[in-house]
Amino acid sequence: ALTGLRYVSRKYPLFGKKPAARNVRFEVTDPLLRFWFRFVYPNKTYISRIAPSQAYQTLIAPALNGYFGLCFEQLCMEALPFLYSKEDVSAPFEVGAYWDKNVQIDVVGFRQDDRIDIGECKWRTVTSLPGIVHELSGKMAKYPNPENITLQGRLFTRQPLDTSQLPSTIRAHSLEDLYDK
Repeated sequence: ALTGLRYVSRKYPLFGKKPAARNVRFEVTDPLLRFWFRFVYPNKTYISRIAPSQAYQTLIAPALNGYFGLCFEQLCMEALPFLYSKEDVSAPFEVGAYWDKNVQIDVVGFRQDDRIDIGECKWRTVTSLPGIVHELSGKMAKYPNPENITLQGRLFTRQPLDTSQLPSTIRAHSLEDLYDK
């Protein structure tokens, strides 16, 4: 019922094969409900006894960057088809995420033109470009790719990056790029 109303969605790791049922995750997709269950519901009693400004300062403000980070991951998944359109990708594709016991990949674009995009999303300010490139490269190496399909890395960041130092296997997209028409 909640999945039919699109309040909750069923997610599977995206890697080109049918995943096992035990790998399913359910995710609250409605932004208002996600906020409610993250901040309000677990703290109802506390919130009812303090001023709204104090509730914001003590409960919401310290965790807001983490919350926005998850929202940013969803935005990046939704933006990938638009990036494909700008890049003239005409092959059919599927967009999702991948996880197993060894790795969590924020965005996966599984394309039928023998390419797979592996994306890392960073809402917080990137302080080390080599560090984030190393992190993404490590995730690309852990992605199951038995058919040895070409992997393309994608960095999604809040602020623009100096892309002159990026390897040719990695593309960078800022929040501004995601909204560029």
